[in-house]
Amino acid sequence: MHEQLSGSLSYLRRPFTSNVRAGDQVLVVTDTRHDPRVWQAVLSILADLGAEPTVAIFEPRPADYYDPPRTVREAMLRADLVVLLASTGMLHSPASMACMEAGIPTICMDGGMTLEMFQAGAATADYVEIARLRHVVGERVFGAGAKRARVTSRLGTDLTYSVEGRIYVPPPPPPGYDPFKVWRRSSEGRPSPLYTCLFPSGEFNVPPVEGTAQGRLVIDLTMHHLNRLSSPIELTIREGRIVDISGGADAWELRRYLEEFGDDNAYCCPTEASVGVNPAARVTGVQREDKNILGSMHFGLGTNIDVGGSIRSSIHMDGVVLEPTLEVDGEVRIRDGRFVVPLD
Repeated sequence: MHEQLSGSLSYLRRPFTSNVRAGDQVLVVTDTRHDPRVWQAVLSILADLGAEPTVAIFEPRPADYYDPPRTVREAMLRADLVVLLASTGMLHSPASMACMEAGIPTICMDGGMTLEMFQAGAATADYVEIARLRHVVGERVFGAGAKRARVTSRLGTDLTYSVEGRIYVPPPPPPGYDPFKVWRRSSEGRPSPLYTCLFPSGEFNVPPVEGTAQGRLVIDLTMHHLNRLSSPIELTIREGRIVDISGGADAWELRRYLEEFGDDNAYCCPTEASVGVNPAARVTGVQREDKNILGSMHFGLGTNIDVGGSIRSSIHMDGVVLEPTLEVDGEVRIRDGRFVVPLD
């Protein structure tokens, strides 16, 4: 079995090798809409590592960050390790937050990824190199003393916001660094309840100062819940809040989604303005990979307590701008999705 797994599933295996011990009670949380081959492959990997896995499968939740059924919530709190593999995002659900706050590590691979996506693209990257790029982007694109950011794009984005006091420059990865080990985000010196390994990943997180954003944001690639956009979504933002959503069918769907599942804080935007740093990430139509594309930016609305902000909401949605131009304190650092500053 080990020889079989070392081939096509070698990338998927990496976060489990770093976090699973023989005898661990591992709960795999999934739903009937997710590609079943993924949780089947995960079960094979867990069994090969000597763990005792259990699958909890249920009907898809109506929206991202909705809790699984009560019996699953209770089981999560009794596991040694939880694996999130639902078609909806569950990392920020109350059940998942309670699980991590209780000290139960979580491997997060949710959001509707297929088995093929764990065999190519973002999942295949050198994650030690990604850790190095996070340090370089923090230091050279922003810098700990950065105060103001402006993002523009050829499709009409023109958005300014404050980042003063919100830039954390992670250290470069030390010798022996394991990029797949579950870790607490609070160890970075910013408040965050997350105790997880995100896979695949590759982003430099920035939570803009709440209430400071002004301008127009045009999401042009992918968004939570909506997946690959058929037409751009234009958000008009005043004092850090969405005051208008315009565009085609996807804009209509976003308005409907926020009305049905959002709360007042769901209209706070951008609560996250992060930079993709995964050189292997490709355009897939699934935001879990697309937001990691090197040189892209993604902008969140709703909750941002996980990345060092103060907004709590019933939802969080990321929208990806594929080729942004980013100015920091008046100097261009990314132009049309390409870094102006050296990354080597």
